[in-house]
Amino acid sequence: MINKKAFTLIELIISIILLSIIVMFLYATVSNLERTNKIFAANEKALQEREKVITVLYDDIFTANTLTLKGHDDTLVSMQTKNSLFDIQEPYVTWLVSKEKNTLLRFESIFPFEKMNSDNASYYHISKIGENCELFKVFQSKKKENILLYIQFKDETPIVYEFAKPLFVKDNNQTKNKPAKKEPLPRPGN
Repeated sequence: MINKKAFTLIELIISIILLSIIVMFLYATVSNLERTNKIFAANEKALQEREKVITVLYDDIFTANTLTLKGHDDTLVSMQTKNSLFDIQEPYVTWLVSKEKNTLLRFESIFPFEKMNSDNASYYHISKIGENCELFKVFQSKKKENILLYIQFKDETPIVYEFAKPLFVKDNNQTKNKPAKKEPLPRPGN
């Protein structure tokens, strides 16, 4: 008589059930990893966008000769700077929030923003920085030595950035910008 050793039907069914449970756990793990990777990719993209906004605005302000801040609720920031995205030598740059979708815009031109009209509009390059900008403010300290940037996009953490940038107002009189003459100190014994 020949003895055949083989799996019984019950052993085979138990093996298939155990293998199914392991495959389900592996599938759930892979699915969670894919979702986590999508979340990390979205967060990385948002951080890169934030960094791009800060870098462009920082470069504009840091290389600016003059800076004009206007507005109470939102800020209109105008400057003549050395930073250009469109290869313009010392362009006039203006940052503002448009009313359409609260879009943060950057205007760059050879002309100041205030002189924009239908005849020269083709000279203005408009860059859309971001939509749903709830608040855009640029503050300058009283001594005009520090700049504070505050940008709030909807459903995002605010962008807050402070840096030192002394800006001096040009004065034709020049007497205000000259350092005061110092009187010599009296010598001891005189």
